[in-house]
Amino acid sequence: MNYSTKYLSVLYLPITRNRLASAFSYPYWRTPQRPGEEIQVVEFQRRKTRVKEACTAWGAYTTKAKFLKTAQKPSSDTSKTKDELTRDRKELSQSQLERIWQLSKRTSFHQMFVDRMHSLTWCKVPKAASTSWLHAFLELAGVQDIASKDMAGKHSLLREKYPLLTNSLLKRIMPTTLKFMVVRHPFERVLSAYRDKLEDSERDLKDRGGYYYAIYGKRIVKAYRKSTSSSDDYSYNTRKEPTFREFIQYLLDTDVEEYDEHWRPIFLLCTPCHIRYDIIAKMETLSRDADFILYHRGLSDTVHVEWSHRTDQSKKTSDVVKSYYSQLTSSEVKQLYYKYLPDFLMFEYDLEPFLKLTETPKSNVSLNINGEDDDDEYYYEEDDEEEEYYEEEDDDEETEAEDLEDLGEDEEDNNYENYIDDTKNADASGNNLR
Repeated sequence: MNYSTKYLSVLYLPITRNRLASAFSYPYWRTPQRPGEEIQVVEFQRRKTRVKEACTAWGAYTTKAKFLKTAQKPSSDTSKTKDELTRDRKELSQSQLERIWQLSKRTSFHQMFVDRMHSLTWCKVPKAASTSWLHAFLELAGVQDIASKDMAGKHSLLREKYPLLTNSLLKRIMPTTLKFMVVRHPFERVLSAYRDKLEDSERDLKDRGGYYYAIYGKRIVKAYRKSTSSSDDYSYNTRKEPTFREFIQYLLDTDVEEYDEHWRPIFLLCTPCHIRYDIIAKMETLSRDADFILYHRGLSDTVHVEWSHRTDQSKKTSDVVKSYYSQLTSSEVKQLYYKYLPDFLMFEYDLEPFLKLTETPKSNVSLNINGEDDDDEYYYEEDDEEEEYYEEEDDDEETEAEDLEDLGEDEEDNNYENYIDDTKNADASGNNLR
């Protein structure tokens, strides 16, 4: 096929502008097209750079021996970013370092939803605007009367419209699509998941047939409930659902690969060390980031979704967060931090506000505040300061994983050490992380 024939064939495909971009491998979403987008494009690139630096610092692109050797001695790089990314190493044992290194090699496609018609690939992160994007993708698939369907039906329909693709097909398609995911503070996701799935067993029974109480809630209560003879603790002793602290104790005692997808770390759900995303959106800038994605796919007038957070008008966001995390000790919060350490480092979230909550005197706070059945619930305000970043030195050492085709970048990013280990890809059932 000559160039003129190829050009004409593209013109007759739907979403012409997008198809042209795909055909000629020109990532036009990197080029500002509206006033003020320059800052946004730079921010997206900064987020991507941070992910690469975090993956490099924690051994995703090197051998275990080299990573452990580097981790056990002081770094000669005194840059601010390098210090932030490596300062937790000294707090971890060798077995913990080995475990993080091992997890950094994982690759999963189970959360991928590829819209070939509109050249979009979304990695679904539960409790991070997933309901909003679920509605958007169903709209793009032409589904009518979405609001009348229950959540189980919507999720089933989403996978029906966007089935899991084989690895070989993904490798061909993904580089021609705009790949994105939405991230959120790890502790906000944990709280949102608890309130939605485990805090109210009656709602779980009504909405999901009691699935989460049967699989998780009952087991957590049996393992972590400590009976007391105090009359003041009657409501605690007779409480059917696990308390937030009991849920956290369960998380601390459970390997992250056994976590349910609603509280599984993002670095395991979407494996950003090995899949190069074009846009890493954040809950803190959700509306603006979503608008950017849709505009640069020519879909601003096609998708009609409300991107703002749901909030409980009777309580301020910080009060809701405080009422739960103030139940924990500083040791428990720090241990939970290490469970989600790669997420904190990759996506630049802060532990300190949550540690400070544990210093607050305990009070009688309600343990049964019903949350909205949505993933856009409560989030803790973060400082909006941008941090410096520095380029990592090239790591020429071979990785232990097999190098395969880059999933998603053009030639200018070929120096990015992007690979996928076929032996660790999601199996047919998509449960490779169970």
